[in-house]
This record gives sequence, C-alpha cells and structure tokens, in this order.
Amino acid sequence: MARQRESLLVGDPFDVTLHSYGWYTINTHGNQFQEGLPDRYIAHFKYKPRWIEYKVFDDQWHIHLTRAQKIKFPALLERGVLIYIIASKDLRGEKHFSERERLYKKLFKEPNGHYALTSITHKLLR
Repeated sequence: MARQRESLLVGDPFDVTLHSYGWYTINTHGNQFQEGLPDRYIAHFKYKPRWIEYKVFDDQWHIHLTRAQKIKFPALLERGVLIYIIASKDLRGEKHFSERERLYKKLFKEPNGHYALTSITHKLLR
C-alpha cells in the first residue's frame, strides 16, 4: 500500500518531469528478487545514470526506509551507486511545478541516499 501511495503522490508526477528532460526511467517492481532496490533506475544521454527512491513525508516530515532498503542501500552506497531520495508530501498537479523543478535540480548535486539511513538525518532530505 505504501509503495502505491508513493508512486501516485511522488513517483509518477516526478517521472513526468524526468521524461520532459529526456531521462529514460526503468521502474523496479519490488518482487522478491528486487526487494530493497530503489524505485527507479534513470539514464540520460548526457549524464551518469542514477537510482531514485521515492518517499512520502509523514506528518513529522520524516521518511522511512523498508527493512530490505536498510540492508541493501548501505551495500550499494559503499560501492559508489548514486542513490537519490526524492521526497515530498505530494507532487501532483501544476501547483507543484516549482517543487518538482527544485527536486529535479537535486539530481545534479551530491547523492542524498545516505541521509535516509539514520533517524537524525531524515530532515536533511528537504
């Protein structure tokens, strides 16, 4: 259920922004063999590929990784995999265009996937 909500509120609207800038996105389906992987693998002609994990902020502006992500993310990050967390309450509709653009620019900064691994740094994703 949480994955559907994240896809509807954050992932699908952000994917539209990615496609408008020429990114190719591959959705991971979260089956037993892909458990713990980020939600999307994205590639572009001009830029390095990246992994994106979509999250919806809770009422305290925190995000929560799954148990499998807490195991796999550190192993991927240690090996140089670029993981970006794109988190919001809701990115649907034209009123959130500027928020999607702001989050898109994060893809060209330092990957922020490591911030999600501790409770202290959840708020650094904003």
